[in-house]
Amino acid sequence: MFKNHLFVTILFTLLISVILAACGPFKKLRGNLKFMERSSIVTVKLTNSGTFENIKGVIIEYEPRSHIIRSVDYTKVNDVGVFGFFVVSSSNQYVMAYSDQNKNEHYDRGESAWIASDAQGEPAPVDFDASTHKAKLSGALSRTAKIPDYLMGDLKRFQQGRSRDEVISKLSIPIALGEIGDLDSPRFSAKRGESGLWEPAGFPIHSGIGVYFLEKYQPAKTPVLFVYGAAGSPQDWKTFFAQMDRKKYQPWFFYYPTGRRLDEMGEALNTAVKSLHGHYHFKRLHVVAHSMGGMVARSFVVKNVEEDHQTYIQKLVTISTPWGGHEAAQMGVKHSPQVVPSWRDMAAGSLFQKQLYGHQLHGRVEHLLIYGDEGKRSLLIPGDNDGTVSVASETYAPVFKHATRTLKVHATHTSILSKPEVIRAVEEFLK
Repeated sequence: MFKNHLFVTILFTLLISVILAACGPFKKLRGNLKFMERSSIVTVKLTNSGTFENIKGVIIEYEPRSHIIRSVDYTKVNDVGVFGFFVVSSSNQYVMAYSDQNKNEHYDRGESAWIASDAQGEPAPVDFDASTHKAKLSGALSRTAKIPDYLMGDLKRFQQGRSRDEVISKLSIPIALGEIGDLDSPRFSAKRGESGLWEPAGFPIHSGIGVYFLEKYQPAKTPVLFVYGAAGSPQDWKTFFAQMDRKKYQPWFFYYPTGRRLDEMGEALNTAVKSLHGHYHFKRLHVVAHSMGGMVARSFVVKNVEEDHQTYIQKLVTISTPWGGHEAAQMGVKHSPQVVPSWRDMAAGSLFQKQLYGHQLHGRVEHLLIYGDEGKRSLLIPGDNDGTVSVASETYAPVFKHATRTLKVHATHTSILSKPEVIRAVEEFLK
């Protein structure tokens, strides 16, 4: 969410941009942006992961003709079968996975495996999209699949007896889908959440991304997916989680770097939810989002409902979302020495907003729009506001007029999440 102190921080840093261009959060941001410009992302979905245990994903930058391996990385594959990597070079990247049955940390002949291959069934390098620098692959582990001996021999020579930690690139992306999350863990702290804004590349590598559960999946309960906003964290939802009817609902939360482009995060959330649906086959899903998270959530819902024709999302709740853009983001785009990618989407009139509001959910998904107004007017937000977002932005007509229900609450941008009347209104709406 756009916390008050974050709002002030952004404006203050803009005034001393010359200093912060060399240090502080903008120094981290600059390094992250450079890495994002020169790196690519590959993600893989194994369609039969539930049949196997201890699955490992591997990516190798490899030149078969010269038998040269330039880099290698490993990752543990979650139960849903999704894994991913950042790579610095988009050339000659070979991806594979295997079930490490004897738990010796490397592939042995006879273990079930998969490797990305061409139409003839021969191992082939990943083909990245030239515009997005991303690649999405899918496959299935097979007991008859064989990883070429020459590749494994070259990999063994590359390691030269060194441990795995000594040779890996350490650019894997920990993807959690259905993992039980402890809200009191430092991973989910407010401080870590702020790093997701200023370190849009480092956050996925060090903290991961995905959808966490608070308890083991139970088919009799309806999942409710919560999405926090800019510089927010899962701990923003603690009061909601404590007071909602846990006999009827099972809370999930999206954990993501809020500094990345919003449509990209909407797409990532859609991919995650579709994978979870394929694994658990839930009949319905409700979505609750706060602040900028409302825009991420709407992007996800549009992709899921309109583009993919899924029918399990029935209700969307957004709280204090700046539908009309945000003044701080606008200033950041114009004057900041380095621009957080999500600011471009948050600036008023952005292309992302125009495309997002071109899709109407009315008649497909019910929408409860909640907004607050307990803020003081200032030079930066001269009209009614919640201390961080203007009421005019919260009630932006292209969204507001199509909402199923709207609710005005006398609360600030952050206090609104702990208001009993808000939690009651959300539960009543979800019924």
